[in-house]
Amino acid sequence: MNNKINTLNPIRGLLRIIAFILLFIAEQIPLSILTLTKKDLGPKYSVYLKVAPFVTLILLAIASFIIWLVFKRAQKFKSIKFNKSTWIIIIIATILVFAVNIITVPLMKTTNDNVAALELVGKNNMLILVFFTIIVAPILEEIIFRGIFMNWFFANNPLVSVLLSGIVFGYVHAPFSPNIDWIYALSKILLGIILAAVYYRTKNIKASITVHFLNNFLAIISGLI
Repeated sequence: MNNKINTLNPIRGLLRIIAFILLFIAEQIPLSILTLTKKDLGPKYSVYLKVAPFVTLILLAIASFIIWLVFKRAQKFKSIKFNKSTWIIIIIATILVFAVNIITVPLMKTTNDNVAALELVGKNNMLILVFFTIIVAPILEEIIFRGIFMNWFFANNPLVSVLLSGIVFGYVHAPFSPNIDWIYALSKILLGIILAAVYYRTKNIKASITVHFLNNFLAIISGLI
């Protein structure tokens, strides 16, 4: 990564933490529009179902554009093109992710806050949920948690950067609380660490996006079987 970044500058660090949080919120807002229920809206629910998807897509386009611009400025090195080594890393990482899921999924609780929110989105618009889960989430989450996070924080210490990227990724999917499903949180942390390692080793955000995509795609397929 960029060894010239001064990660010890407290003011810069604080500003980047704030900016990172705001970018994550910007990525979350569009889908949250679709988490309201008929109980929340009453007679306005039918209008909401017609308007909310368009609002979601518009906000998503704006958020994606902003996140991409920030990423292009954050990554100081030139991305390495896909080669044989890249695909080997992607295959190994996908196998590791698959192994993590096989081990952890049977031990998870039947539901959690993150899954419950996605279920609400699915009830309001299944098409957008599938589009977000398979396409949008892998792209934006990798740009935010790998492309931006790993270039902004501890860029000169890859091990710390990779581990923190995974921990933060796990935390936002399963915030620590008295009712937390620790197995679910652990699975997300491990997933985040694997994806961070892919980005670090390949020096190409498209590689970690590919692994993330395969993880989410297999999750959707297994849920339909």
